[in-house]
Amino acid sequence: MPMKFSKKLVAILVLIAFAVALIPFYSHAADFPVTVKDGKGYSITVKQKPQRILSLALQTDEILLNMVSSSRIVGLSIFADDKNNSNVVNLAKNVKGRYSSNDIEKIIAANPDLVIVPYYIDKSKYDLLKKGLKCPIYVSLNPNSIANIKQEIINLSKLTGEIQKGQALIKYMDNKINFVQKKVKYLRKKKYVLFYTYYFNSTYGKNTTQHEIAKYAGVINIAAVAGLKGWPTISKEQILEWDPDIIVIPSASYNPKKTSQQYVEEFKKDPAFKNLKAVKNNSVIILDDRHVQTVSHYIVEGIYDLAKAAYPYLFK
Repeated sequence: MPMKFSKKLVAILVLIAFAVALIPFYSHAADFPVTVKDGKGYSITVKQKPQRILSLALQTDEILLNMVSSSRIVGLSIFADDKNNSNVVNLAKNVKGRYSSNDIEKIIAANPDLVIVPYYIDKSKYDLLKKGLKCPIYVSLNPNSIANIKQEIINLSKLTGEIQKGQALIKYMDNKINFVQKKVKYLRKKKYVLFYTYYFNSTYGKNTTQHEIAKYAGVINIAAVAGLKGWPTISKEQILEWDPDIIVIPSASYNPKKTSQQYVEEFKKDPAFKNLKAVKNNSVIILDDRHVQTVSHYIVEGIYDLAKAAYPYLFK
């Protein structure tokens, strides 16, 4: 090969290599503008990568803090520091601002370039924010299923320009769920579980994330079998009639005079419940509310917790 031709070939190869190296940069820059549909069905467009993000719901606090640099978040919900329910108490320390949907003027004054509000926000407050803010407002999805939680992660990853990190969170969810599913796959008989919130005398039926947790954990949500939906109140008579294998009690007690463990002991000592299978088999249990009540990617930890509690021999 002539020397002159060889130098030209090398030069061409160098230029190709340089162009290939720039592809990630330009493809990343081309991520914006981006448009997604929010929980109200509105098309939300973000023109450039947001640098002053404000979140008003714990579910989106938890997702954002695991996906976006805290330097790009100007505010979180007032629940981010709640040690009973928040999985991001430590991560939240890197963000100063705390807001609720009541803080209309304070939110506007924070000068955000993307605001994320909960799906249950009051319409009048949403309208005030819409009127006062110049930036896009994204209404979160109703997180009543694993599928919706994953879609929320995808939406937020697009809006924040963190698609790869969003994919990593979904992979984490899938890996944890698949791990549990392999453990419970060959169960001959599944156990029946009742989620019982003692301070409301309520449970969780269909169309709830607790029902999803039960499904993926290899147990049966007895309230759903009875046809209940949402968060209905239940009576002692119903509990006795169902006679579940496991009764799950919340880990957080909002009574300063009693702990959750004291509520468990009270339940077990109640004469009406003495013949329940869950009482006889010491299966009135406490699971971490941060995992069972969450509606972010941390829900997979609730699936793991429940499966391990129901079938400890499978997780040795």
